[in-house]
Amino acid sequence: MKRTNEVSKLVGVSRRTLQYYDDEGVIAAQRTENNYRVYDQKALENIWRTLLYKEMGFELREIKKLLQATDEEQQIFLGSRMEIINRKIDSLVLQKEFVSMALSHELPKSPKENSGATYVKCIERIKEKEIRKQKEKAVESGGRK
Repeated sequence: MKRTNEVSKLVGVSRRTLQYYDDEGVIAAQRTENNYRVYDQKALENIWRTLLYKEMGFELREIKKLLQATDEEQQIFLGSRMEIINRKIDSLVLQKEFVSMALSHELPKSPKENSGATYVKCIERIKEKEIRKQKEKAVESGGRK
């Protein structure tokens, strides 16, 4: 059994963070007769897993569920997280292409008033073109799309 100060130094988070994890029910610390928090090996393993999940971008409420989940449920959580990350990457790649287009050329001209399309629709068309270009580039390079 290790006290909060020892665990804080061991894992590299503040005492307050450990207390918060305990208060939120993420990490279960036991209590001594003097009401000090103490952590057993299982709690240390859960702290390790908590820090790993935080690094993956999970929120504390999700981590709490993950720590209680079966192996199969954890795999589903991780698969969902991977999908979210991939969507963010796709969005960032598209934003990067827009910025790159502005750097190498210039911003696209606004549509004429009589074009029959709103500005938003025109931007969506430009994005669709960029998405197609990205997919073609990915196929050519053997990428993930």
